Amino acid sequence: MQDLRVAGLFAYPLKAARAVPLAEAVALARGLRRDRRWLLVAQSGEPVMLKSHPRLATVAIGLDGDALVVAGAVGPPLRVAPPPASAAALPVTVKRRTLAARVADPAANRYFSELLGEAVWLAHLAPGEASAGEPATADPAVSDGLAGSAPYLICCEASLRDLNERLAARGEAPVGMDRFRANLVIRGGEPYAEDGWRRLRAGAAEFEILRPCPRCPNTTVDPLTGEIGPEPLRTLEEYRTRDGGVMFGVFARVVREGAIRPGDDAFAEART
Repeated sequence: MQDLRVAGLFAYPLKAARAVPLAEAVALARGLRRDRRWLLVAQSGEPVMLKSHPRLATVAIGLDGDALVVAGAVGPPLRVAPPPASAAALPVTVKRRTLAARVADPAANRYFSELLGEAVWLAHLAPGEASAGEPATADPAVSDGLAGSAPYLICCEASLRDLNERLAARGEAPVGMDRFRANLVIRGGEPYAEDGWRRLRAGAAEFEILRPCPRCPNTTVDPLTGEIGPEPLRTLEEYRTRDGGVMFGVFARVVREGAIRPGDDAFAEART
């Protein structure tokens, strides 16, 4: 008996910032609506990444319809509506794909420039937009947003529990699921059972499991403080290294769109 359930559902409207927990969402083929649609771009034209700007992990984000709401890290809360199609476009490269992101209003750019201590642009990627120089991928296993490797990342509480037991055994503090930036968190089952899944039904949606997710140093950034340490990557490297990466969680794509809520039943089909 699997007895799996949806424990949590999360979107990350601003790439590299905190998650927004969702009470309900429709799992679409391109990814969750509003997931990773905003990003910060340096004056060099490169995306601002967590590894170089760990303070981003501490930025609390909310949603007001399609607008981005940022808690007052450097002043009063900021509400930013998606830029119009007439706004200036920035070509942004994510995982070797070039996408056209629209620049937000100057007030938002000033806000984040002050937060990070350098000049940056806040930019938004509308669903289905590609750059003039290079079309967005037609691969259904790749998000048309800023997620990069796949539209969905799924992690399991049992796997996190096992990791935290290993951390405790070496005198290290436990880590939260927020280190791993999952869209869908599943409760129940055995640790790392997700490695062997072929399909997952959750609520009214069905996912194809693509491959394990190789973890990067972003997992070592504490989302509460922005501080960087060796864990949990150091411990994961000891027992979750395979195919040249340190694996935790799985990438997935939708094969049947549908609504999902925390508490929904889930069912996994194993690979044969």
